[in-house]
Amino acid sequence: MASTSIPQASSAPEIPALGIGPRLAYLLMLAGMLPVAITGIGTFVLGQAPMTHWVLMAHVGASPVFAVGLTLVALTWPSREARYGSFSWFLFWLLLFAGWIVVLSGVLPMTPLLGTEGQHFLYLTHRYAGMAVAILTVLHLLSLRPRR
Repeated sequence: MASTSIPQASSAPEIPALGIGPRLAYLLMLAGMLPVAITGIGTFVLGQAPMTHWVLMAHVGASPVFAVGLTLVALTWPSREARYGSFSWFLFWLLLFAGWIVVLSGVLPMTPLLGTEGQHFLYLTHRYAGMAVAILTVLHLLSLRPRR
């Protein structure tokens, strides 16, 4: 007796596998974010703010890797995020927005455009947006896990 299988209707549309380019972009962003988060949030939590010496050099040295990775993620992930669902999509765009606030608030104080008060405001903006990026990245990664 021959058995025939009845195809099961899937409730969620299948998401195509992520290519090597977007994976490398996200990995590059994470590779830049990890040392930046450790040096930035670590000094704040340990009560050593503001950063100085080698900790500051490591923070500044890793930040371009984060900025380039963030840009590549912005260029390679949006079409995929639309397929994942509204929560992942929301976290993705919030992560990008907060990430660019971090980048801009880290670069703008290096220009003569703002006075002391403006630089202090950007310093605080950089600090809290950086914490938001770290939290949003963890949440975004968790939202990408396959549902069981």
